[in-house]
Amino acid sequence: MARIPALPPKLFRTRNSQRDANTDLDRLMRVRRTIAAAIEDATRERLGLQQRLDAYHAQAASLLDNSGEYAERRSEDEQSIREAEDNAALATKRIGQIDTQIARLGDMLTELDRTLGGGTA
Repeated sequence: MARIPALPPKLFRTRNSQRDANTDLDRLMRVRRTIAAAIEDATRERLGLQQRLDAYHAQAASLLDNSGEYAERRSEDEQSIREAEDNAALATKRIGQIDTQIARLGDMLTELDRTLGGGTA
């Protein structure tokens, strides 16, 4: 087995501890910015979906108000009402998924902020 030569003490140097701390902080801040951007993106998506959901509800309500009694409604109106209801259901489901994502990302951000604030970076 070959012997690994020992390095003379003068050839091995450690980095300055402040430089290590700055490197660690920079790395964690990149992660923090990415998580914050993901929360912003998800929040914008949720807002857009909520606006469409409100429009689907308004469309269905308008059709229901203006199309008369159920027995008198045209099949086109019934189809439009069903489509608005289906779209509203899909939007509601997606909003729930986005809310879950935002909560999880928020938890990650809180934990990362604890790490950054605790000086363990």
